[in-house]
Amino acid sequence: MKYYADDVYLHARIYAMRGRLLTLKDYISIVRNRQGFCEEVCDLRNSVEVKETVFKEQIREVIKLAEATGIYADLFIAFLRWFEAFNVKQILSRAFSRPVLEQWYDIGPYAVVDRSLAGDKYTVDDIRTFLAHTYLKEIFDDSPSYERMEIRMDLCTLRNLYDSISLFNPEAKMVFHDLVRMRLAVSGMIRNRRLKEGYQWSDEKIQDHIDMIHGIFDFSPGRYLKKIAEVLNIRIEQIRKSSSRAPDAADIEYYLEQYYYNWILSKFHMDFHSIYCVVGYLWLLNCQIRNLYRIIDGLRFGLPPEIIIERIVCEV
Repeated sequence: MKYYADDVYLHARIYAMRGRLLTLKDYISIVRNRQGFCEEVCDLRNSVEVKETVFKEQIREVIKLAEATGIYADLFIAFLRWFEAFNVKQILSRAFSRPVLEQWYDIGPYAVVDRSLAGDKYTVDDIRTFLAHTYLKEIFDDSPSYERMEIRMDLCTLRNLYDSISLFNPEAKMVFHDLVRMRLAVSGMIRNRRLKEGYQWSDEKIQDHIDMIHGIFDFSPGRYLKKIAEVLNIRIEQIRKSSSRAPDAADIEYYLEQYYYNWILSKFHMDFHSIYCVVGYLWLLNCQIRNLYRIIDGLRFGLPPEIIIERIVCEV
């Protein structure tokens, strides 16, 4: 049976799920004792299988929520398909003879890409045919290259998320836009530094790229961009004074991600009946999945516990 729950039921369920998210204490227990979370997945002989098991466990409830209420169904499905983009990139990587990340993101009945496609190498035209009648058809154009298709894939998932709120009332849309504006500000700051320091992009090229992303949402970060710049400058100065060094890209990215995490937490309990809790939970869950992957990789490579833990983005 689909769409059996009203908003009050759904929000109450989200609040309960939020209470079960891992805290820093839980993560420390996992890293130091391999306890407190799916002990069976701590056998790291095959880290890909471990990550796939963890992912299915983490998003199981979201799949159920997508069937619970009609008003939020598109949002939950768009969130799940955000991960499906990684499956498509895996298939495209094979087509272009690029290194492949083998992990598959199983999003259950909402997948449009079958795992059987990951086993063989297909041409771009083959993949275009497979995806011709899906939401992914727009990633193809007349001059395909992996880089161009990867960007279009990312833009497609962003647009899918944005379009998922079409049934929301005006007030709910304003809340969603508020959360997205802050995320655009944080992501824009991170992306700016990555592209400049890692790829030596010019300021003009970076701005064109960021403007293209903003264009999907029909708005820009606005005042949040100034706010993020201010808090980042304060943090950079604090690091310089305390350690006599300039923070590196990893320091800055971690700080900004933790800042946004804390900001989302501050919004979660603002109004039980608002979509703040729904959108907020999805972001917090996304962070938890990334944290668990970091732990799996850290344990696999034998990193010291303190090194693994120091970059965990979570509630302290």
